[in-house]
Formats: sequence, structure tokens, C-alpha cells
Amino acid sequence: MTYRFSADISSEEYMSWLSKQPNYNITQTPMWAKVKSDWKSTLCLLYADEIPVAGALLLIRKFAPGLKMIYSPRGFIIDYSDEEAVKSFTEGVVAYAKKIGACMVRIDPEIILSTYHDNTVIIDQSGKQKMSFLQTLGFKHMGFDKDFHTYTQPRYNAEISLTDLSGNPLTDESLAKSFDKKIRKFIGRYTDIRGIFFEYDEGENAVKNFCRISQHTEERQHIILRDEEYFKRINNAFGSDNVYFFAKIDLDKLISFLEEQIAEGNSDASEIAKKDLEEAQNIRSERGSIITVSALLTVKSNSTAYLLYSGFDDSVFPRFRTTNQLRFEAMRFFRNKGCKTFSLLGIHGDLNDSLSDFKMKFNPAVVEYAGEFELPIKRFRYWLISKALPLAKRLYFKAKLRNK
Repeated sequence: MTYRFSADISSEEYMSWLSKQPNYNITQTPMWAKVKSDWKSTLCLLYADEIPVAGALLLIRKFAPGLKMIYSPRGFIIDYSDEEAVKSFTEGVVAYAKKIGACMVRIDPEIILSTYHDNTVIIDQSGKQKMSFLQTLGFKHMGFDKDFHTYTQPRYNAEISLTDLSGNPLTDESLAKSFDKKIRKFIGRYTDIRGIFFEYDEGENAVKNFCRISQHTEERQHIILRDEEYFKRINNAFGSDNVYFFAKIDLDKLISFLEEQIAEGNSDASEIAKKDLEEAQNIRSERGSIITVSALLTVKSNSTAYLLYSGFDDSVFPRFRTTNQLRFEAMRFFRNKGCKTFSLLGIHGDLNDSLSDFKMKFNPAVVEYAGEFELPIKRFRYWLISKALPLAKRLYFKAKLRNK
């Protein structure tokens, strides 16, 4: 078989091939290159007897003269059991790296090592073999850390199936039934009687509304999300596949519900309702009758919908847990669009933090990937950049925190 590697492929040719693949990550699309506008990029294909069999988006960043790296997020898109193709594609990427003066190539391929679901762990026996072959090609494996923040992309991801074992879309009842009862409590009638409703939106107005909500999350959790310009790039790149979901409270309806509770005279419920009524009236007088309390940013790619970011205004009745049903509404929306998977993205591998605890209540499968690999191209410069990158990352986040 004759292989030919080609870089600088057009988006049209690349997507013509990629759209036929059974699985690929959102970060391997030409659209993602538009989101990462602070990186240069190229699209690559490997042809076997002039038929494309593998591809990748390569992001390229120059840090200083002579210090340039290539990063393929969740790449390459290739059958890692086809060692001849993997070898040929790697050789093509190495030749391209040398051509542009890059000193290293980083990848974090979707090589699955295990899947955990319903207290059962399924080991993918081929995963370690695929890893070993990459190492024979010169790739250095960067470890098996379980922490969410160690690598560029988390090694563990939470994935919710929107179909049954036969591939048929799950009903609303079947989907919600799999959730933890603490999640289900806040779905359906609980929200309806309190005037809570859910909407989806697209476009720049949706971006602005999401950014207002996400600021509350940043302040509450002392984290840094992205600025409005970044979310605009996502919107511009993915168009109608970029959907925002919002949970809102109609305070007029909530106040009517609370007044009914007080009138019923149940001592415990009426005391809580009196406090809630005063709060609801104060919020309405200050901010109007309709208040947005939580939001999600999602993107559809192939048969998967990705929940990229979320926000929650904890100043308005946080115990109503609107984020629970909002995620359920997003799952229903994308199931109806033909998606098979709803990805909650990264999770800590040891499942012992609050983020993981929350995501696990939706009963996802936890997929463990092999992790990051780095391929040195120029040894000394690679050593320099491997030392400089962690420091640069720390300084970057410190600067962002100071500027908030």
C-alpha cells in the first residue's frame, strides 16, 4: 500500500473526509481552528493509494524564536490498530514539524483504556498496545494522572448515552430515570409550579446573556472561564450548532405559588414560603418579573453534543437547582436532533470532588483515555519548552486573576 501525507488541506476536503468517520472530537474540526485564533493551524490528511484514511487538525504556536510547538487536540483521527498507517501519519507530521521549525508535537488521542458505568469497569485490552506502539515511534507518554487540571485535555470524560443498547433514542422517562433521585426531584412539576421555565437561543444576544450568568460562576468558584470574545468565536465558527440554554424564573408565578402555600397554613411550608415571598418581591422590584438564573453553552459535532461551559446565578433562589433540569432539557433537545451522546466533558478520575460528584448524579459513563504524548523533534529546544510551558501557564493565570 502506498501512503501519501499532505498538509494545508482545504476545510472542504478535510470535512468531506471527517464527516464520514464514525467518531471524531469537536476539537479536530476546522471550526475549532477558528475558535483557537491565537494559534496558527493546518489540516492534514493521509492517503492510502490516494484514498484518505487518517487526518488531523494541527495547532501551531510560537513562544519565542526557535521555540514552536504543534498540538493536535484529541488527535490524530486514525485507526490506532493500523500500525502501518499510524507510522506513516507520524512520519508525515514529523516532516511537517521540521519544515516549519517546530521542536515538539503534542497529542492526546482518544485511545480508550477503560469505561466505568453502573459500578462496572470495562477494560479496553487494546488500549495499552496502541500506547506502546506510539512509544516505539518516539512519543513520550506524559503519565496517568487522574487530576482534571494536569493535562491540556482531561484524561477522564463523563459521557451520557442518549440511546438504548439497540441504538434507539431514549424516552424522556428512561433518560430521567437513570439520574440520581436528588437530581430527579428538581425536574418536572417542581419547576413548573414555581414559575421556572427553560429556553434555548443562538447568536450574539445569547452570547451576551450567557456571559452575564457565567460571571457569577467565576466569582463564586474563584475560577477563570473565557471572555465574551472567545464565546463569540465559538458562535461564529459553529453557527446553529452552537446552542445556549437558559433557565428563567417568572417571579409573578412564583409569588402566586408562594401566596398559595402561605394560605394553606402548613406551618413548616408557610414559614419558608413567607421568607421566599419577601425575597421574590424584592428581586422583582429591583430586576423585573423574568430573571435568568442559569445557562449552558453547548456545541453539536457529528452525533455528540458537548456541554462546554455553564453558569449559575446563586443570588436568586439557588436551592431551586435549575441547573439540574436545564441539563435534562439540553439532552432532550439534542436527542431530538439525532445525537447519540451528550458529553459533560472532563471529570476527576478519582471522583472525589464536588464537580465529579455533581456530574456523576446524571449517571454518565466515565471514559478513561490514554492521556498526552509528546514527540520531541529538536531535543534541546524541546527541553527548553517543556520547562518554560508550566511557568508560562502559571504566570498567565496569575495575570488574569489580577486583571479581574
